[in-house]
Amino acid sequence: MTIAAAPPAHAGGMFLPFRGVHAVEQAGAVVAGAQDADALFDNPAGLAHITGGLAMVVDGAFVAQSVDYTRIDSGGTTLAPVSSDYPGIVAPTIAVAYPVNDRLVLAGGIDAPYAGLGRYPVGGPERYATVSMAESLFVTVSVGVAYAVTPELRVGVTVQDVVSKVASRVTLGGCPAQTVCAPEDPDFDADTKLTQTDLFAPSASAGIQWDASRYLTLGATAQAPSRVSANGELQTKVPSASFFDGASVRGNSATLALTIPAMFKAGVAVHPTPHLTIEAALDVELWSEHADITITPHDTAIVNAAGVGTYQLGEVIIPRHYRNSYAPSVGGQYRQGRWQVGAGYSYETAAAPAAYVSVLTVDSAKNIFGLGGGFDLHGYQLSAALGYVAMRDVSVSLADAKVTQLSPIRDQGGAIDVNAGGYRTHYVLAGLRLAKKF
Repeated sequence: MTIAAAPPAHAGGMFLPFRGVHAVEQAGAVVAGAQDADALFDNPAGLAHITGGLAMVVDGAFVAQSVDYTRIDSGGTTLAPVSSDYPGIVAPTIAVAYPVNDRLVLAGGIDAPYAGLGRYPVGGPERYATVSMAESLFVTVSVGVAYAVTPELRVGVTVQDVVSKVASRVTLGGCPAQTVCAPEDPDFDADTKLTQTDLFAPSASAGIQWDASRYLTLGATAQAPSRVSANGELQTKVPSASFFDGASVRGNSATLALTIPAMFKAGVAVHPTPHLTIEAALDVELWSEHADITITPHDTAIVNAAGVGTYQLGEVIIPRHYRNSYAPSVGGQYRQGRWQVGAGYSYETAAAPAAYVSVLTVDSAKNIFGLGGGFDLHGYQLSAALGYVAMRDVSVSLADAKVTQLSPIRDQGGAIDVNAGGYRTHYVLAGLRLAKKF
C-alpha cells in the first residue's frame, strides 16, 4: 500500500523566474546590471560595486496567483468550476553588504521565491489533485562574498540554505480491490495532510560581471540545485465507507523529497548615456532535474480493516516529467536627478507538460510585464513596482490526462486520472523597496 501528498509546484516549474522588487520592475532583466545589496540574489558579482560603507535593501512583494478550474471527471462529465480563494502572500527580500576594502565585499540576507499558493473547497471537484498548499513556505538564507579583480571585472559567490515548510492537504482515494465502489465515491475519500519542515537544504551560486567598455557590461550567474528532504507528520483519515468500520491509522511519520533544480542566467547591459541602462537577459532553469517526488512513510499502516487486517504503507514515487524552462527578458531603468523609472518584459516557457498540469501545478507559457519607479530621499532610495503575469489557458482532455488519483491502497482497482479540464490563471505582483548606503 502507498500513500502520498504533494509539495508546492507553481508557474515556471515551482517559482517565477525572478525575485525582489527591482527584478519585478525589469521583469527579471537584472544580471549584468545588478549592483546594490540585493545583487546577493540577482548576481553576487554585482556586490563588488558597493564601496565606502554599509549597504542594505529591504523589500516585500505581494504575490497572488488567480486560478479558475473546470474539471472533467473520470466519467467525462464537466463539473462546476472552482477557484482558488487564497488571497496571496508577501515575499520578503532582505540583504546587507559590507565593503571590507575597495575590492572585497561581504554580504548576507534572506529572500523568498515568488510562488503561487492555492486553497480550494475541501470537497470540491479538484480535491484529488490538491485541497490546499496555503501554509507552505520557502526561504533562502544566503551568505556571499564579491571581489573586484580589476575595475572592470567582478566575481562573486554565495553559500545558501533553503529552509522550507511543506503543508499539503489532498483527498486520497481508498477503494480496495476486495470491494466494489464507483469511481470518485466520496465514501471512500481519505482527507490527508502532510506537514514537513526542512531546515537544511544546502546550495550555492556564483556570478561574474565584466565591463567590456563604458557602454557595455556582460554578466552571468549560476545557481546550484538543492534537495528538500526531511521527516514530517502525516495525518490521514480512514474513509467513511462501512468497509473500514473499526479501522484506524497507526503511525504518522513520512519523508517527502524533491529537487529544486539548477538555474543559469546571462545578461548584456548597455549604457548609452549615464542616465539610462537597458539590459537583455536569459534565464534557463533545468526543471528536467525535478523528475519526481518521493514520499516514504515510516512504520505507518491502516490496521483492523475488515477482511484484510493491516495495510502497510510503502514508498511511492510520483512522476513529474518536467522539462527545462527558458525566459528571455528585456528591461531598463532611467535615472534623472533624484528620480528613476523602469520597465521590463519577459516570456517564459512552461516547465510542466500539459498532461501533468493540475490545480497543484498550473503552469503554461507566460508573458511577464513589469513597471516601477522611485526617488532618493535623504540618502534613502524608495521605490515601488507592479507586475502582471499573463498565462496561456490550458486544456487537458480526458484521454491526455496523466495525473492519477493518489491512494493508500496498494491493490486498488484501476486508477483514474484526475486533472482533465480547463485551467485559467494569472499572477499579480506589487512591491515596495527601501535601499540605503551608509
